[in-house]
Amino acid sequence: MVRRKLPPQRTQLTHRQINRLLPFTNAPLFHALQLLATGDSARFHMPGHKGEPLFNTYAEIFAIDFTETYGTGNLYTGEGPIRDAEVAAALYFGASDCFFLTGGSTQGIMAMLATVVGRGGSVLLDRECHKSVCHACALLDITPYFVSATLIEPFAVSGELPKDEIERQLIDHPDIRAVLITSPTYYGVQRDIPALADLCRAFDKRLLVDAAHGAHFPAVGLPAPVAQGADLAVLSMHKTLPCLGQGAVVLCGAGVDKRALRENTALFGTSSPSYPIMASIDLARAYTEGPGRAAYRRAAETCGELREYIARRTGFIPLTHEYFPALDPCRLTVCTAGTDATGHQLADMLWSEAGVACEMADDRNAVFILTGADTAGAVHRLRRGLRHISRRRREALMPAPAAPFPAAERVMRVRDAWFSQTGRVEPAAAENLVCARPVTPYPPGVPLLWPGEKITRAHIELIRERWYNDISEITVVIS
Repeated sequence: MVRRKLPPQRTQLTHRQINRLLPFTNAPLFHALQLLATGDSARFHMPGHKGEPLFNTYAEIFAIDFTETYGTGNLYTGEGPIRDAEVAAALYFGASDCFFLTGGSTQGIMAMLATVVGRGGSVLLDRECHKSVCHACALLDITPYFVSATLIEPFAVSGELPKDEIERQLIDHPDIRAVLITSPTYYGVQRDIPALADLCRAFDKRLLVDAAHGAHFPAVGLPAPVAQGADLAVLSMHKTLPCLGQGAVVLCGAGVDKRALRENTALFGTSSPSYPIMASIDLARAYTEGPGRAAYRRAAETCGELREYIARRTGFIPLTHEYFPALDPCRLTVCTAGTDATGHQLADMLWSEAGVACEMADDRNAVFILTGADTAGAVHRLRRGLRHISRRRREALMPAPAAPFPAAERVMRVRDAWFSQTGRVEPAAAENLVCARPVTPYPPGVPLLWPGEKITRAHIELIRERWYNDISEITVVIS
């Protein structure tokens, strides 16, 4: 009898290949997927790659890319190793609970507002909130009220939110159900969350925090927002931690309806959440809770050293505690005011001359994110590039203090304006028309005008002065 040769089994990842990703075991979801990837099973379920190394670049990612099947758990029912990973993250961030998100902080912001404010409700917003808040207001027919922070000069970036103005708004508009703030901001400014939490409790309102840029805070010894008293907070793990793009978490305090929150994360999320993204959230938390903590502490020290170096050796101005007391220790904001360069020009020169890419730039600043992944060589390139560019810059008059963006008159509900018939016009032709889409230079994605607001001459002048190259058209309501 002739034995038939069995077809070759697919090549299994070796333990060396697997463990090369990370040398510790405190990541329950990641390691559950590892066991499945290295086990003996036939995968007649999606994804279509079936875990096979069809493309070299994605070989290890495909191996752990599963769907809801035996041993993987289910994100939206809160079970299996996904739930174990969420519980571990809640403990790490000092929250009552934590839900994973694969749609970024945008998914979390929408879920928070749906849970706490609901359809047709009202919310008090930090005027410099992300455009995803605007999208949520359009979808949920939420009425926004606004409070603006004072500006930090010469950076022209928002600083402290005035608590007396927040209190006045809560008194004047008792229909407000929650206050949503951004902390830390794109420029690294922290808001006084404990004081704002106390104020919200006094008025029986919820405090929501868009902390998309603050997932690294526990790694540098700072508390997450819920540990400071916020009711809900969303953190983009991918922005500052070693996590795949779109990975985020929503944290909740003890008094939040967790079932409703979970349901609303599903409402605004895909029904096929990415397992590699969720596993990377798990890994990022485990890494910063363990060996990565030292790397992030070093990153914070490096950021402080860079601030001192820039102040001492260049003509640029770093945002330091001299200008604002509470800053993200890993966010470097460099101001070009007093030189003949703009922030955009500084960013372009760093890229073309030194191969250094910043996170974002505006007319006065360039912003850089430091993490535990930055090498000494990369930091040296940034330092040297700033020094060399500064030597060629000429001194200029300091700009006048920036005027806050003019308050607009809301003449339509956000939802009505968004779903109206619309057209596009140049900014110069938009005076007295009604905005239909957020007017948003990106990044950082902060709307200058919201749908339903009347566009004034002051708005147009400021757009021409500061965002002429970013905003060429405005979408308006056609009556």
